Amino acid sequence: MTVRLTNNLRGAALLCAFITGLDGSASFFIFPPIRDNLANGDAISASWVLSIASIVSAALLLQAGRLTDKYGAWVLYKFGISTYIFGLILCTVAPNLWFLVGARALTAASGAIMAPSAIALLLRITEEGKKSESIGRWGFYSGLAGVAAPLLVTQLLEIFSWRILFALQIPFGFLILLLMRGSSRISPSDDSVVIRTSDSVLTILGLTLLVLPIVKINQWGWSSGKTILSFLLFALIFLWLVRKSDLSTSSPLPKKLFSDRQFVLASTMSFFSALAFFSHWLAPLLLMTEVWGYSLIQAGLLLTLMPATFAISATYFGKLSDRHGAKFVMVPGIALYCTCFLVLCLLIRDESSLFLLVPTLLVSGIGMATIWPTLTSLGSSRVSDGDLGIANAVIHIMQKIGGGLGVAVVLAIISSGDENSIYASHRNAMFIIPVAASVTLICTLCLQSKEPDAIS
Repeated sequence: MTVRLTNNLRGAALLCAFITGLDGSASFFIFPPIRDNLANGDAISASWVLSIASIVSAALLLQAGRLTDKYGAWVLYKFGISTYIFGLILCTVAPNLWFLVGARALTAASGAIMAPSAIALLLRITEEGKKSESIGRWGFYSGLAGVAAPLLVTQLLEIFSWRILFALQIPFGFLILLLMRGSSRISPSDDSVVIRTSDSVLTILGLTLLVLPIVKINQWGWSSGKTILSFLLFALIFLWLVRKSDLSTSSPLPKKLFSDRQFVLASTMSFFSALAFFSHWLAPLLLMTEVWGYSLIQAGLLLTLMPATFAISATYFGKLSDRHGAKFVMVPGIALYCTCFLVLCLLIRDESSLFLLVPTLLVSGIGMATIWPTLTSLGSSRVSDGDLGIANAVIHIMQKIGGGLGVAVVLAIISSGDENSIYASHRNAMFIIPVAASVTLICTLCLQSKEPDAIS
């Protein structure tokens, strides 16, 4: 493949990080107008617009990763972006709430196909010794989207409506398809990968039963019958799949991945870092708007400090990781991140404390840049090309589950307070961030300094 086609394909893969990052970051800002205009003020019904994305994408990611390994990353990515565009069009013209929820389910399913296939494609065309740097570029585009989301969407919401978020992404989707032309030979299919329909259905059902009660915990409650039954059924399905799992390529839960200490640590860190990172978007946003009296636009502009420093530093830390190893970059980064949020939680007051918040947001973006992109590279570092899809899918599933739990816990803590303890409940919710980050730090300290050979 020529240099031009390789560059086009790299650009197409990196644009996936931008549009999915834009969608994920801006979803928080379009929720209020959707609740007020489309759901007639019903927050519980409107919350399905957000929660359906977490449920569907987490449920399908594992199978999407296995499909990527079987049919090739190029084929799956092209299919994913094509259906994503169609879903965006449906979201843009949605006449009512439940039509929008269905369209969001389609975009979430398409996103679940796009993410592991795009990353697998990016890693496949990246030369050895530069994979972390390449994933760092992925982080740059994702961070750039995080900066653009509050700046663009909050302003355009005043002019247009919530539909603008979906309409903005459509041209990027067509650009990706244009960049992918002429490069179909890359990432060929693997006929040795066998996908059992029964295992696929059980995997999707099991992950749905795990994620659904997490994202709906504020309506269901931790001790409700629905929550307990969902977790119990998930455990039974998971144990059944583990029992059936073997070292063959047809296994939905390949043991050879989870027998590797580095991969298990990367998966665990993905869960806890996502719990912290999703919380640090929502908890400060609610603190600023509900306690300090900031407008949504003002809070959104301040929150751009995180993705801005993330975007600026992600590629640099990727290069350092390639040169010195992931542990060299991750340990100081997550330690600094954890310390800053702990200090913020201990010193913050019920009045605006920008002198504490602004440095924390700036540093948190740097901490994210040392962890978030590197985790994807770390999780794939010892995986053969034939297992890149499933390995990346597992990492992303752990991030989805951790992120969903983070949002649920923050909302649960805040809603547990009464009118006399609004500040205290918001402050307590902030403590979730350093606690989850400290667990990530412990896992990081257990990493090997240098990467051993790939899993055979």
